[in-house]
Amino acid sequence: MVVVETEGSYTKQITLDSIDVHVGQSYSVLVTADQDDSDYYIVATPKLFNTTDDSPLVAKGVLHYTNSGSPVGGSLPPGPDPWDINFSVNQARSIRWNLTAGAARPNPQGTFNVSNVTLSETIILHGSEAIINRVYRNVVNNVSYINHVTPLKLADYYANGTGVFQVGHFPIDSVKPFAMYGVSVVGGAHKGWHEIVFQNELTRMDSWHLDGYGFYVVGFGDGEWTPKSRDTYNLYDPVVRSTVQVYPGGWTTVYVFLDNPGMWNLRSQLLKHWYLGQELYVRVHDDDPNPAKENPPPENLLLCGIFGEIKAPSGAPEPQPGW
Repeated sequence: MVVVETEGSYTKQITLDSIDVHVGQSYSVLVTADQDDSDYYIVATPKLFNTTDDSPLVAKGVLHYTNSGSPVGGSLPPGPDPWDINFSVNQARSIRWNLTAGAARPNPQGTFNVSNVTLSETIILHGSEAIINRVYRNVVNNVSYINHVTPLKLADYYANGTGVFQVGHFPIDSVKPFAMYGVSVVGGAHKGWHEIVFQNELTRMDSWHLDGYGFYVVGFGDGEWTPKSRDTYNLYDPVVRSTVQVYPGGWTTVYVFLDNPGMWNLRSQLLKHWYLGQELYVRVHDDDPNPAKENPPPENLLLCGIFGEIKAPSGAPEPQPGW
C-alpha cells in the first residue's frame, strides 16, 4: 500500500507492507488491485502484545475481488514483530511531508521548512503514573489534573483565572518532587513558536493530542531527551498532525505555532490516561485589545462555579422544566 495522507497532511508516497496507526491517528493509503482474482485478508493487530489468529485483539477484514471464486482461508498473513520498537520508530521517521503536492501550507511563513523559526519556549512534559492519597493516577510532571467546578474559560474571562488556576504555577521543564493534584494551565505566547517534548516514562505506548492546532512532528528518540537531541530533528519536511505517538521509555518532539487564541486541551489520547489525570491546558492570549483576538461571550451567558452567585446578565433564558 502507498501512504499518501495523514490527518490532512499530504505525505511522501512511500510503499509499505504494514503501517502503525496509533490511538487518535488516521492515514489514507492507495492499494492497487493487481493480484489474482481471490479474497485477501486485511488484518489489524495491537502493538506490544502477543496474539494468535483467533485472539479477540486481532481484527480481520476481507478484500474481495468481484470475480473471486475462492473464499478467504488459511492462516493470517504475518505482520511485523509487535515488540520491535526500532521498526516502528524508523517507519514513523519515514512519514514526511510531500513537498511537491499542490496543497495549502499551514506554516505562516509559507514553507514546510521549520529550520528557520525562532522558538519562544520549550515545554517538557513527562507522562508517568503515581499514587496520590492511596489512589492510582496518571500524572504530567508529577501533577494529576482535576476539573475545577468553574470552567477555565469562564474564570479566565471574569477573573483572569484567580481562584481557579494560576498561569506559571505548573512546571514546564521539571518534575514536582511529590505527586499532587492540580488545575494545570501553561501560558503560550500568541503567535510564538513553541517546542513541546513529550517524555514517556511508562513501559507502554502513549499518544498525545492538542486541541485547536496541528503541530510539526520533528523528532523521535529513546531514553531521556536532552538539548543535544535536537541534532536528530527533521526540520526540512516534518509532517503536520494533531495526535502523535510516544514510544515506551522514549520521547517525541513537536513544534507548534500558537496563532489560535483560547484555552486548549493538551492530553493523552489514551482514555485511561486522560481520565486519570494526564492532561493540561494551554492558554494562548494576547493582552493587546486592538484588535480583539476572541469574540466576547454572549450576553445571556449562564454563570456557574465560583461565579454562580453573580446575577446572570439580563436576557438570560429562564430555566425550563426538565433542564
